[in-house]
Amino acid sequence: MTNLEFMERLARLAPVRVDAPARLFSERRLPQTFIRIGRFDGRVKVANRLRQDGLTLKAAHVAITELAEFDRTVCDIPDDVDMEALAADLLKLDVAWRRPLAMPEPAVFLAEVRARHSLTQRQFADRLGLDVRTLQNWEQGRNRPDAAVIALVRIFDRDPRIVEDALLAPV
Repeated sequence: MTNLEFMERLARLAPVRVDAPARLFSERRLPQTFIRIGRFDGRVKVANRLRQDGLTLKAAHVAITELAEFDRTVCDIPDDVDMEALAADLLKLDVAWRRPLAMPEPAVFLAEVRARHSLTQRQFADRLGLDVRTLQNWEQGRNRPDAAVIALVRIFDRDPRIVEDALLAPV
């Protein structure tokens, strides 16, 4: 769909302004996740609100299309946008903002999760599908696990059965 076709479709739903964003934004952009939490009747309003905070018409169109189809989208928002105000405005339009969890100190985090589940390093490594020496190196701070491993451990911490079901095949 071209921008013109998109603008014509939007115009049928509600008045559309085609002007550029009101101010200049930072070149640095941060990926932000937005999730549809309701009926999502105000699609044009969501697109306009995202445009106010530096998204292009095309990026706003992609965002509302993904929200409608998949219930979530990731937008690259300029880092100087008032994210709290944007989140409050979008929440009124049935869209919630989710920010990434802070990355914990891996050595401490891994040891705490393992202790919470009363597991030895070997048991913990086996349950996560890892080599025990790799886990030991992470817990002792010699190496750092990547973000995917931290996500796996967070999932394990919430419900170990999910990880076991994903890694183990029935016999």
